[in-house]
Amino acid sequence: MTIPLQPQQRAFVLFWLLAVSAAPGSSQILLDSTERLAWDRPEAWAMKYFTAVSMMSGFGASDSLDKGAISVGFDAGWVPSLSEDERRVGFIGSKVEDLNRTSGFGRVRASFGLPSSWTLTLGWVPPVEIGGVTPRVYNLALERPLVSRSKWSISARLHGQSGSLEGDLTCPQDIVGSTDPAVNPDNCLEASNDEVTMDYLGIDWTFTRSTSGPWRPYLSVAANYFDLEFQVRARYSLFLDRGRLVADGWNPTLALGARRRIQPGIALAGEIFYAPLEVVRDPPDSTDDPLLTARVLIDYRVR
Repeated sequence: MTIPLQPQQRAFVLFWLLAVSAAPGSSQILLDSTERLAWDRPEAWAMKYFTAVSMMSGFGASDSLDKGAISVGFDAGWVPSLSEDERRVGFIGSKVEDLNRTSGFGRVRASFGLPSSWTLTLGWVPPVEIGGVTPRVYNLALERPLVSRSKWSISARLHGQSGSLEGDLTCPQDIVGSTDPAVNPDNCLEASNDEVTMDYLGIDWTFTRSTSGPWRPYLSVAANYFDLEFQVRARYSLFLDRGRLVADGWNPTLALGARRRIQPGIALAGEIFYAPLEVVRDPPDSTDDPLLTARVLIDYRVR
């Protein structure tokens, strides 16, 4: 027997299920509703957090690529570890999720010189499973200088992403089957196969300062529109969770860094990346729980 539930019934059903024990042969309740989240809900915060982690930085104004020129590169970023309170995001902030799967995130990228001083950059995160989670992330950016002076320049970049993470986020494999309520409080019967969709479109403006030294400092400010979704595929003792959570909204980001050419054809850049992320946790208190991370890039001019 399956019973489709409305979003407002989910919390009630959760507490009821946790209050009773599983009986052999009992019917399973199906949670399969679609719920649109407030932008500051804990679940939305978690999706915003990992979307910000996966965003492709511009790393300052790139060296001008002539029409037909190509460069390839690799960028990597630190993924900060989240505390237990920060990971308490499931079921309106009542369930701790296993979100600390990796401490790093990497991407390969290629840039192509286009007419009229435009540069096209493509990015790809290889779908390599890490900690039970497989990323599928594709990026695209178009960049062009707006103003160029001897001491400084301003450039603009349009960028976007089609991305997802798939894995056992709500019911990790290593707790399945445990009868210890401290280890498996929600009584997961099998590893889940959840999927987080992390799509966005954005525009940023970068101010670059020329100096007498080899490094060129820069400041980038971006406005981004996130389109997020979390598809749950989990099986508990008394219910199947196939719920779908969706959220969308604007989120700014800020990057401060420096770029330099270390050899002819080879460039290096590093930055501090910041994304303010609004969230309301229990007890109800609106706060900013941001992402603050460090990123590096190495880029090689092929031709």
